[in-house]
Amino acid sequence: MKILMAIDYYRPHVSGLTLYAEHLAEGLAGRGHSVRVLTHRHLPDLPIETEENGVGVVRAPVAARIGKALVSPAILADALAEIPKADVLHLHAPLVNAIFLSGLAATLRVPIIVTFHCDLHTGPAASERLVEAISRASQDFALDRATRIVTYTEDYARHTRPLASRIEKVGWVRPPVPDPPATGRTEAEARERFGVRGEPVLLFLGRFAEEKGLPVLVDAFATVRRRYPGAVLLMAGARDVPGETVLERLRPLLKDPASGLVAPGIVPPDEIGDLFTLADVLVLPSINATESFGLVQVEAMLRGVPSVASDLPGVRQPVLLTGMGEIAPIGDAPGLAGAILRVLDDPGRYRRPREEIRALFSADDTFDFYEATYASALRGGA
Repeated sequence: MKILMAIDYYRPHVSGLTLYAEHLAEGLAGRGHSVRVLTHRHLPDLPIETEENGVGVVRAPVAARIGKALVSPAILADALAEIPKADVLHLHAPLVNAIFLSGLAATLRVPIIVTFHCDLHTGPAASERLVEAISRASQDFALDRATRIVTYTEDYARHTRPLASRIEKVGWVRPPVPDPPATGRTEAEARERFGVRGEPVLLFLGRFAEEKGLPVLVDAFATVRRRYPGAVLLMAGARDVPGETVLERLRPLLKDPASGLVAPGIVPPDEIGDLFTLADVLVLPSINATESFGLVQVEAMLRGVPSVASDLPGVRQPVLLTGMGEIAPIGDAPGLAGAILRVLDDPGRYRRPREEIRALFSADDTFDFYEATYASALRGGA
């Protein structure tokens, strides 16, 4: 089968969305499908066209940037060349060019599959609300023309308006999550690598953004330290995020060696395993529907690390499915602190055999689901 995927960012950009698309594309290519990815050349030194782990990647040069959104007229010409050759067009949303890509595919009668990774949510400014309105119109255009819409969980599908209003063509499948690679470092070496001096270690892995709930976590951490004075909050991920003020607000604490906060910045994917070696608990304190699952929870659980996650649709599912953690109220620092302390006070209660976690999150099950979805779309069914 000839599968064309479209996504705004692809490797080497790292996010839950891009990692999902990368693992899916490479997994399907490994099963003998012809998989191509149409994306933006978000870094100027990336090749325009290449093959990466069996997947053909076409990157359109970027003409302008509006926040995180990339503007590329060249991607339209690439789409005109690629879509007619595809059996199915698979869009990974949110996606800037959703209207043009889905409109062209619908005109050519190429079936459209949309994987809905997360909802849209911008700030209160009028300009941000305008961007969100335009983005939602583009998203809805593609969803209306999709043969099938896929998301991670039924929980998220039924509690997210764009999906709930089209539930008759929405399916859900757990994401493909590979094992975090081992680096060979000892715990002592990993502590030295990231500058971690105390314990227990709370791990946050994500962007320094308001929607990730990092300010709530920092407030909760102060409560945790009253019981565990040597506790460390290890915050890995992009610190300086355009349009965000989280880093500026945390800077005084980051400069204070007695605060317990450690922020090493972006950690390369092949070193993520060291973070789980150090962690006693992963914390995912997101506050809105831009977080739909949190792949990092499963990565942590595969390494024996329990999770404390916000009580958001989808985000709560890894803990509910495995029993390997606690659910915390959204945006509630005392409630988050209480959930973290329950895990730290009785860690054995939250341990599960790795084989159980791996069986729940089988990449082969995900690939089977998509193959069946593509085949159904080609037959004209939902």
